[in-house]
Amino acid sequence: MIFPPYVVDQLVAALDAGKHVILTGPPGTGKTTLAYLAAELGRHSMLCTGYQPTTATSEWTTFETIGGLQPTPEGLIFRPGLFVEAIETGKWLVIDELNRSNFDRAFGQLFTVLSGSAVVLPFRRSGQIKPISLVPHGVEPPGETDPIRLPASWRIIATMNALDKHLLFDMSYALMRRFAFIEVTTPPDWAYERLLEGEGELVKKLLPLRQLNNLGPAIYVDAMRYVSRRSRDDISESRMLFEVFYAFFLPQFEGIDEHTAVSLYRTVAKQLDPPEQQEARRVVAELLGEELVG
Repeated sequence: MIFPPYVVDQLVAALDAGKHVILTGPPGTGKTTLAYLAAELGRHSMLCTGYQPTTATSEWTTFETIGGLQPTPEGLIFRPGLFVEAIETGKWLVIDELNRSNFDRAFGQLFTVLSGSAVVLPFRRSGQIKPISLVPHGVEPPGETDPIRLPASWRIIATMNALDKHLLFDMSYALMRRFAFIEVTTPPDWAYERLLEGEGELVKKLLPLRQLNNLGPAIYVDAMRYVSRRSRDDISESRMLFEVFYAFFLPQFEGIDEHTAVSLYRTVAKQLDPPEQQEARRVVAELLGEELVG
């Protein structure tokens, strides 16, 4: 993994300072891997018992995150959601692609808890007569409740694509204050050259695409692995390069305008033979949603 200077130090400092963290940056820069590495380091440092990985979805509600009543042969019982389960088991919560969720609907009562106040849930655990409360570290639990306490060392580490940073404005200011935002940018050009040495020489021909979209190194590494396998088959370099472009790079240009689409086609077409040039024109036009001119 090649991260920009200071990123790892920033992450460690934010976690030590008691902050939850959101890692932002372009696709393929290693945000998720970095989140897992940090959580694993937390386990080795005995700050947590492990980590609970999950990917946010637009369907998340408080039932998935906080929990809710679930029917069983013994009747309705409280089933903890992802967040509560992680808190109870002492695991850090690693949320990939936080931008996919609807913050208000997904976080629910956790907004209040992460803002530093206890909250009472409308549920009771099996065998308990008192309602559950979620209680931040250092806060007195509400009276007549069954408290679930957040350890002082408990953390959320989330990732969010740079293209979706505008969604942060959908978060309440009180919640945003509980997170440190750390940008994981793409490494310098020499890092791509070094990563693609050897089996990745063909993929280097697609490095100019970074001038149109700041693509992370993981995308190029995935393409290199594909080329390593596909090179065993009897196909031309032009065909292989088109396949790599279609499989790994074209999806990163979803939503481009006509000017960028023309530049994208011209950049790729330079490396292709006529049959693959025609295919490249077709798939870029399909991505744009109209005939490609130029």
